[in-house]
Amino acid sequence: LAGLEGSGQELFLRLAAGLVAPEKGCIQINREELTGREHPAFQKHGVAFIPSARLEEGLIPELSISEHFALKQKSFFLSANRAQQASREKIDQFRIVGQPGSPAESLSGGNQQRLLLALLPATTRLLLLENPTRGLDLESVQWVWRQLIAFALQGATIVFSSPELDEIMQVATRILVFFNGTLVKDVKTNETCLAEIGEAIAGKG
Repeated sequence: LAGLEGSGQELFLRLAAGLVAPEKGCIQINREELTGREHPAFQKHGVAFIPSARLEEGLIPELSISEHFALKQKSFFLSANRAQQASREKIDQFRIVGQPGSPAESLSGGNQQRLLLALLPATTRLLLLENPTRGLDLESVQWVWRQLIAFALQGATIVFSSPELDEIMQVATRILVFFNGTLVKDVKTNETCLAEIGEAIAGKG
């Protein structure tokens, strides 16, 4: 999703995640009507959302890595041992620089994003991300995209917003451009060019 900040792409993502109810129109996933339903109903259909405000919206700052995994447990009784084990496994798998007891607020932006990806349910089929590489160093940017591309190759759909046109042109297969709250362009990446997308973002397309 491309566009100047505030052009509608973030609202589109939050509508698709069930975080905002549409004033008109409908939202369907796998032909099931979800309009007006709340985020948990979307989650049951394999929808996951990672906000650009990682610490403020995606994580609980003072909770540790293992406590975040404890909250993800589906059983009524939380198991500290299971959470510790899961956090150690994910720390290794996602190369998070931190310990199970490290609070989320102590992690760098790149490691917060790694933690958010590690916390995704295995049932995720539609992953919505706001500016997934914002504020990250080059190594973290490359790592994030490797994970997301691998996720897509496993059959998941990835929808993301980004202010970086080069990034969009490089990794996206389809581009939706928003201008002044309206979807103004919907095109396959291999059928457009950087200049054309730039014009659409400026309202000239």
